[in-house]
Amino acid sequence: MKADFIISLDVGGTFVKGCVMENYEIIDGTIRQFAAKSDQDKETILANFVNIILSLFENYKNEKLKKEETEVEPFKQKKRIGIGLAFPGPFDYKRGISYIRGLNKYDALYGVSVYEELTERLKDTEISDAAEEITILFENDARLFGLGASTLYPMERLICLTIGTGLGSVFIENGKMITEDERVPREGYLYNQLFQGVPVDDYFSRRGILQSAAAENLLEGNEDVKELANAAREGNKKALKIFRRFGSELGEMLIPHIERFKPDKIIIGGQIAKSFDLFGPSLSERLKPTGTNAVPLEDALRFTHLGIAKLFDSREK
Repeated sequence: MKADFIISLDVGGTFVKGCVMENYEIIDGTIRQFAAKSDQDKETILANFVNIILSLFENYKNEKLKKEETEVEPFKQKKRIGIGLAFPGPFDYKRGISYIRGLNKYDALYGVSVYEELTERLKDTEISDAAEEITILFENDARLFGLGASTLYPMERLICLTIGTGLGSVFIENGKMITEDERVPREGYLYNQLFQGVPVDDYFSRRGILQSAAAENLLEGNEDVKELANAAREGNKKALKIFRRFGSELGEMLIPHIERFKPDKIIIGGQIAKSFDLFGPSLSERLKPTGTNAVPLEDALRFTHLGIAKLFDSREK
């Protein structure tokens, strides 16, 4: 469905970050952050989602009134409304069913059709009154980041990674996700692949870096990757060595996938992308024989929202 505007939610365990978009433009006055309430019961979580959607819709209406400098109702004609959610997994994104369990977030939604619940709960609300049609779509946040990043490189082949608490991935070709193809791992997921006998998700992530730091006796208290990166920039040789090794081994892990998929670029987002100045040079050095460049994109949230917009366009086509 080609939506007239899209309500976009990046659903995290602590916060839900939302905005409204028109034609790939984020309406500034609609950018909001809400408490996720992910550890609450089913009713509380779902009611919270509905309240967030309605709040963003109200912000959007107010911004339209400001822009048009009129008090005339901006929805005289009914609109095609898209609601897109970047949702953590495990999740059946096509059917909108959550299978999250044992993660202390959204456990109460296990086996619940979030799609059906939201569809039903939005009936007879203000947003329903304004809609010609409402389409609700779900997708993995790492895939959406990659889709959003592909708007910068619409005709290129990309491997997009989000590195943070884990490693998310998506393979993109000409602006489309490649999930079932002999050139990519199943569903385009790298997190469950093995590197040196260890799941990629454990190795190339926040916990992987911190485990390396602990082995070097660099953690004296509650230091996180940010503090470790600052120490490396200030000349701590052990800390710098950890990031350099991280980059080199990330490149080593990627090479077989690069050889099969032959991407033009590796795009890296997520919290760890903020330390690209420390691991990027060794990553680039390791990838040099492949001719593939690694590019960091720090504003992952913006690209995730753009990916949601592109998701609707992709479904239209």
